[in-house]
Amino acid sequence: MSLKLKNRALVIGIVLLLWLGYLFSFSKVSEVRKQYHLLVKEQVFVSNVSQKLMFLKRQNAVYDSILASKKITSESSFQNTLLKTITVIADSSALKIISFNKPYIFKTENSIISTYSFSLQGSFSKTAELIYHLEQQSKLGEVISVQYRKKKNYRHNFYFLECTIFLQRVDSY
Repeated sequence: MSLKLKNRALVIGIVLLLWLGYLFSFSKVSEVRKQYHLLVKEQVFVSNVSQKLMFLKRQNAVYDSILASKKITSESSFQNTLLKTITVIADSSALKIISFNKPYIFKTENSIISTYSFSLQGSFSKTAELIYHLEQQSKLGEVISVQYRKKKNYRHNFYFLECTIFLQRVDSY
């Protein structure tokens, strides 16, 4: 064997050994290193959880104080829930919400009586379904008055039914 052939065989052998070394050990070391870095990141995240929790509690207290200073109570959230329920039912049953008035609130010694009024336009059967859903299924309150009016649209020359509903809710404290 000549010297040139021996050098080529040596270079090919070294390259082959490096490739086999990578396959059996270096690749596994790089995978373990990646897992190590992921675990370090997770440990940093877990160690910051208590600090984040305290921050969120302080932020919640700040938001509660802002709501209290602006006098936004759970009553307004009930009003939003009521409006959302009416909107969902009205959209699904071809009713049109004409007005949603500010609630009338009456306070007694041990309860708060809230009366919500809203007006709808649509058929009698669809408004009756809405009233049933509000009073019986979702139990949002008691319907104390329903007023139907037949009106005429003079521009398009057709009649439509307008319904005004008064819903009362009693909260005791």
